[in-house]
Amino acid sequence: MQWIENIKDFFGKRKLQQLLVQDKGRIKQFINLNKAKSIGLIYEVTNEQELKQIQKFANHLKGEFGIKVVYSLVYIKEKETPNYIQAKHSLDYFLSSDLTWRKEPTKDVCKSFIEKDFDILIDLTGEFSLPLRFILVQSKAKFKVGRFSETNQAFYDFMITCKEKDNFKSFTKEVVRYLTMINA
Repeated sequence: MQWIENIKDFFGKRKLQQLLVQDKGRIKQFINLNKAKSIGLIYEVTNEQELKQIQKFANHLKGEFGIKVVYSLVYIKEKETPNYIQAKHSLDYFLSSDLTWRKEPTKDVCKSFIEKDFDILIDLTGEFSLPLRFILVQSKAKFKVGRFSETNQAFYDFMITCKEKDNFKSFTKEVVRYLTMINA
């Protein structure tokens, strides 16, 4: 029933476009990683290895840059919580069962994440993820960062190109490199 998913995507993207228009009033601030006090990370997780990468990157930001608040929110494209997540009680996540018919997140952790006034919000997802875009667009973050593509221009304040397209480690390395160069 792919056509039903296509209809949901169509209306979800339409709602997302409306939210983008509302986001135009947000005051953007370019913030150097060394001056950031809080960072939000969003990512779509499909396995335990990806989850460990996110946690390792969050710990790197805390340890290397002394950022006190690094808050991760992951989206899992499953209806029930997978076993590798259940052991990680400190992790905030949402599932496909936590979405409206337009694929808009409804879980309280999502609403809480959106309301946090992060200095920097980093979207680590490589592919377009409608539920994470809803989080991204509605976020109160001062500075939104993600991967470069023509379709991403409306969503991010700063986009980073990575030569190795699907390599998480090289992308996070580029994120750190560029965000430490910014003079604001």
